Amino acid sequence: MTSANKNEPTKDRASFLIYVSIAKHPFNTEQLRGLLNVTRRNNTAAGITGLLLYKDGKFMQLLEGQKDKVDRLFERIQRDPRHRDVIKLLAGDEEERSFAEFSMGFENLDDPTVQALPGYSAYLDRPLSADAFSEDPTDAQRLLRIFKRTGLSL
Repeated sequence: MTSANKNEPTKDRASFLIYVSIAKHPFNTEQLRGLLNVTRRNNTAAGITGLLLYKDGKFMQLLEGQKDKVDRLFERIQRDPRHRDVIKLLAGDEEERSFAEFSMGFENLDDPTVQALPGYSAYLDRPLSADAFSEDPTDAQRLLRIFKRTGLSL
């Protein structure tokens, strides 16, 4: 029996969940900042990472972490009075987190400066709705990873 090399990185196996929802009322920039500040603080304490997109009054979010914590957070989101039509698109486990460096990455796709960034494409203009991703929910995961690769979610 050999012991593990202490210098080898350990795998961060994590559960993930992607959902979409509709804001009961559109969020302005200040409200989005406030939401993001609270989300980042709470997610850091719970060991949750991920990415949140906002566009046209709709949210898409990827949550990742320990399954029980991700599930509890999703249950809270479903009860949050600021949301309606909260729909889980995709959930599963991965060998490592996709967004480990983000307590909660964020991008407001309504911001016109986002559309002028390098790497922005028409693919990113898809509505953040269950209908837009119902045929292939893994497209939601691909969309979120585009933001990580292009550096838009800073």
